[in-house]
Amino acid sequence: MGCPSGEVELDYAIIAAWGCNTIVILGVGTYIVFEILKRWRVGLRLSALDESLLNDEVVTVEIVTDAPQGSSFVAGAVAEFVEDRRDY
Repeated sequence: MGCPSGEVELDYAIIAAWGCNTIVILGVGTYIVFEILKRWRVGLRLSALDESLLNDEVVTVEIVTDAPQGSSFVAGAVAEFVEDRRDY
């Protein structure tokens, strides 16, 4: 109910609820912005063929390919057949 002088009575539960909602919305918004920035930076590094992405902890590899131990795949590298050109 209102006060006799016409002032609005503060309901602290409503203020606390709005404060919590604001904190949650700002937190989710911040997470989304940082996720978009991270993906944008990874995209730039992929387009620049940055080989350090292979060892980066932020990037996870989702497709596993069988290869000999110690080898690595780099995007954009074309596989060519190497012949033994020595004469026996």
